[in-house]
Formats: sequence, structure tokens, C-alpha cells
Amino acid sequence: MIIIMKIIDVHIHVGHRFEWTARAKEVWMDIGPYVSEIFDENERQLPQEYGDAIKREGIFGGILIPEYSPLTAGVMPFERAKEIHDVHPELIPIANLNPNYHDNLMDAFEEQLKNGARGLKLHPIHGFFYANDQKLCPIYEKCEKEGLPVMFHAGTSLFKGAKMRYSDPYTFDDVINDFPDMKTILCHGGRGFWYQIAEFMVKSFKNVYIDVSGLPPKNLLQYFPSMKKFSHKFLFGTDFPGVPGIKKNHDTIKELIQDNGAMERIGFQNAYDLFGFWKEGIFEVNDADAIYQIIDDGSKNYKGIIPEDRYHEPYMPIEELSGEMKRMRFYGYRKDTKLLGIMAKERIKDVTLIRHAYVLREYQNQGIGSKLLEFIQKNIDTGWLLIGTWKAATWAIEFYEKHGYELMPDKDELLRKYWDIPDRQIETSCVLGKKIKA
Repeated sequence: MIIIMKIIDVHIHVGHRFEWTARAKEVWMDIGPYVSEIFDENERQLPQEYGDAIKREGIFGGILIPEYSPLTAGVMPFERAKEIHDVHPELIPIANLNPNYHDNLMDAFEEQLKNGARGLKLHPIHGFFYANDQKLCPIYEKCEKEGLPVMFHAGTSLFKGAKMRYSDPYTFDDVINDFPDMKTILCHGGRGFWYQIAEFMVKSFKNVYIDVSGLPPKNLLQYFPSMKKFSHKFLFGTDFPGVPGIKKNHDTIKELIQDNGAMERIGFQNAYDLFGFWKEGIFEVNDADAIYQIIDDGSKNYKGIIPEDRYHEPYMPIEELSGEMKRMRFYGYRKDTKLLGIMAKERIKDVTLIRHAYVLREYQNQGIGSKLLEFIQKNIDTGWLLIGTWKAATWAIEFYEKHGYELMPDKDELLRKYWDIPDRQIETSCVLGKKIKA
């Protein structure tokens, strides 16, 4: 079982392996242990496995970064980030622009935003442009006005052809001064020659932060001597998949810092507050205790409604839940880190089942169940979605009928084929179904 920790990785790269240049694969991607797991035999990224590998490290959330740098890193389009986000909603995609690649920067930005981007990453050193290029000013104005964070590759690069003059920190200083209310992140913190300048910037400007990705964790206090004092201005990131291990990097920094409060800020709270991506929404849930509490509370609606011989407390013992979690994926609706509702999906043979749909009673009738259902409907690969519920649970039946589900006439046959339940439960249950794909 994945154990979710309070860690946010703000620097995760995406893309098919063949979309990266040979030099990028050699000096960066292949140093990590993840390649064999996240790509298929044709070097195509596997969206489900990509996110699974990240979350197996204990990640609460992360930021997915595409890139358009054909002469150095490669072209890993925004679609690569989106397809991972579609199945791992806690991994958030941001846009990427290159004035030497995109003919119309604003149109390209708007298109990526329309498709789900929540911020922007720029790679001046890889794309051969300066951060203070006047062509980018309308983009910065939009980001400042709409609160969209902007991440810059700020430092050297090992990729063949990269030109250091495009990482001159004074070009970032121009942008920071001209757009003081824009959330600005200096990725890699001036790696190579400009650590002191990057550290000066985070001390001097309210909206400037350093992302420590791509740096040896054990050396961070050498690069940034005031990191502990200014722990509220640093963000944890790894440069995945070119990293020995996400949790390994996190634990090394924690050992170096020797301050739980500072590490909580660097590893989680700063990113959670600055980006705001994870404050409310649908995310995968792997915390058995949290799921158990939702089921235990929500299931009390069935007391006195369903046959007495089928109701018991707890409705689902945690040992049974732990077994269920090995077979299905649970998604939850969270607000301010509090889990308010859950819904699971399980593929059985040629259909997908909706399982364990519950919302805390005090948050019911607020659209949470509908949002979870709509999310699951968009992310299945079978023709039919089926849900089994109690005949007497009229509110549940009405909920699914409202979303286009119909009572299935062959419910006994379906319950025996796709569920593993006793005859008494088959007798007192019904099945609703919806054809999702032809």
C-alpha cells in the first residue's frame, strides 16, 4: 500500500523517452531508477505507471512540466502532462513556452491553459531566449493578474548545446522587478555559479522562491547558508525522473536541516500555500484510516433502511477495507486537506464497477458525489459502468438515475458475475448501469 506523506514535489518532467534528446537521456534521465517502470518497450510514457512510481515515494502532490526545446532537451508537449494528470489528479500540469518555437506565445499559452495548465515553466537556457525578452511581457502580465505561478530554469544545464548566457540571473531580476506581484520560482536556485544571487533574490523579494530540484541535497546548506532561516522561501523538487529517489532526496534534506518545522515548510507547506493547487478538489486516496472514517460515517444513512441482517457496525471493518484497496483505486474529494467523500473504481472482466461511494453526512447534497462520479466516468476504458446498491436506498438510486444510469433488468445475473456477495445481498440489492463507450 502507498503511504501518503506530506511531501509536494514541484519539479516533475514528463514526455515519451524518445522525445528527449540523446544527451538528455544519457546525463540526466538514466541516472534514476524509474526508466524501466514508467516507459513501455517503445519508450512511450505510461501515464498510470508514471504517476504510480511518483506516489509510491509517498507524494501528496506534484507539478508536471512539459518542454519545447528541440535543440537541447527535446519537445515533450503539454499533452504528456495532461495524460498523466487525467489519471493522477494530484499531479498538476503547467504550461511551457519558447519564443523560438511558438509563433504566437499568447495563443499557445491560452491553448495550454484551456487544456488544464495551472501555471508556466520557462527554460531560457534550453530555448535560447532571455527571460526579460519583451515578447514575454504580455505573458507575465497575464500571470501576475491571474495569480499564475511562473517557474524559471535558473542555472546551468548539462544538455549539449545549452548556452549559459541565457541563464544570466540579471535577466530574472528584470522580470522580478517589473512584475513584483507575480509568483516567481527560481528552479535549481542558480545552479553552478549563481547560488548567492538566487539566495539574495528570495531574501529581497516577497514573491520569489527557490526550488531545490537538480541539486545534490547534501550540499544545500553550502549553496544556501540561510536556507534554514529563510525556510519559508524554499520548495522541494527533484527533477524526476532524473533523480536517485524522491523520498531519498527528501530524507537527505531532512537529515541536513535537522529542523522539523523548517522541513515541513520546505517539503510541503510552502508549495501548498503558494500554488494552491491542492487546497480543494479530487485526488487519489490511499490512506486506509481516512477512507474508513468516510465509510463509517456515510454508511450510517443505511441504518434502519436496509434489512437489519445486512447492516452492522462498523459497516466495513478496516481489515476488509485494506483488502479492497489492493483491488481498486479510491478517489476522494478534499478541502483544506480534509477528506469529505470517496468513490472507488474496480475493473472486473469487461466492465468497471463503482464501489464504496460515500460522503460525510454533513457535506452531503453539495455536489461532491457528482464531481467524483464525473471524474471516474472520464477515466475508464470499458464500455459499461455498473453500480450495485441496496433496493431500499432510494436516495442512492435517484442519485445515479439523475446522472443517466438505468436500473438493469438482469441484476441477479450481473451481481453473480461481477460481485462476490451472498445470496441474501443479491436478493436485497439492485444494479444500475450506464454505457460510457460504444
